[in-house]
Amino acid sequence: MKWSYQIGSIRGIPIYLHATFLVILVFFIWLFADHTFEMFGMVFGFGGIGVPTWLKYLFSTITSILFFSTLLFHELSHSIVAQSYGIKIRSITLFILGGVAQMEEIPKEPRMEARISAAGPAFSLSVGILAYIIYDIFGPVSEAAGTFENAFLILVGIIAFYNIVLGIFNLIPAFPMDGGRILRALLATRMPYIDATRKAAAIGKSLAFMMGIFGLLTLAGGGGGGLWLLLIAFFIYYGATGEEEAAVISVTLEGLTARDLMTAVPDVIYVPPDWTLNQLIDVMFKTKHTGYPVQESQNSPVLGVVTFSDIRRIPEPERGAIRVRDVMTSEIIAIEAGADAFDAFKLIISGNVGRVIVMDRGKMVGIASRTDLMRSIQFRGAYR
Repeated sequence: MKWSYQIGSIRGIPIYLHATFLVILVFFIWLFADHTFEMFGMVFGFGGIGVPTWLKYLFSTITSILFFSTLLFHELSHSIVAQSYGIKIRSITLFILGGVAQMEEIPKEPRMEARISAAGPAFSLSVGILAYIIYDIFGPVSEAAGTFENAFLILVGIIAFYNIVLGIFNLIPAFPMDGGRILRALLATRMPYIDATRKAAAIGKSLAFMMGIFGLLTLAGGGGGGLWLLLIAFFIYYGATGEEEAAVISVTLEGLTARDLMTAVPDVIYVPPDWTLNQLIDVMFKTKHTGYPVQESQNSPVLGVVTFSDIRRIPEPERGAIRVRDVMTSEIIAIEAGADAFDAFKLIISGNVGRVIVMDRGKMVGIASRTDLMRSIQFRGAYR
């Protein structure tokens, strides 16, 4: 099932909406249209305005879209600064807990990482403060004002409040928030990058643990925000763990290319497309591999990849008549031989595949498998 859908691109960066984003968007539209609540002398929600329900939902929809547009531009701010340093941005995805800009590489130079990380909170806080100034000049919401004037003030107040909260929240010194990356950048000026990552991750995990305890206590006391605190605590804890693991792997594989890790031709075992699945199974038993490139000969182009999972879909009695070409995957996941080993790792993980074809000038020169990568990570991690 496809979970992310591209809705366009900005500055050459594909913009995706995750399916879970629609859940939070619909929730905010309902919340603002059906409720009215006050905080800090500001009114949030259109439920108390004396207009038809459809108009409340129209105001709420416009407000919610504008708010989530500022979330998109929060991520785009990171991307623009990263692009100024020559870092390619693969995509921006909005999902239920926020957004993420996927970069080709993790910036390891402290000043660069700090500036890229600070760009998002700086944008959110700037928008929030500017919106609050507008609200302060023309507000507050009052019965004496017209319906559309009040609707405008409520919209501006929501944009102000949530962007200020978003900016401050992202400055929490914990991965995967921007504050965690800023903290790592500061620490990296005094210690090696991997040590700075581990220390920043440890701080983030500690904050997540304390937040989780507070969330449990809030839940036990009947507080409504306890569940959200628990969700955020889990988000921070696993985000810190993932960031630490990614940094360790990135540094461990530093200096290696896909060519350094691959099993090179002629040691790569290939299978012809006209073999039956039973013939392929015999080879699998002998070689103990679960995936093979499909070629007419060792020097011919790669036609596809066939794996044990492809075989399992075919009932056993039919495997003697079914050919490899009938079940192989013709979409080849490949990487250039000179590409960074960490890029090969990311390609395998993001594609959830066991191997990638290593190419040089359009010709297969080897295969880099998940096993090859993990073995190199374990070896270099132990002896580097």
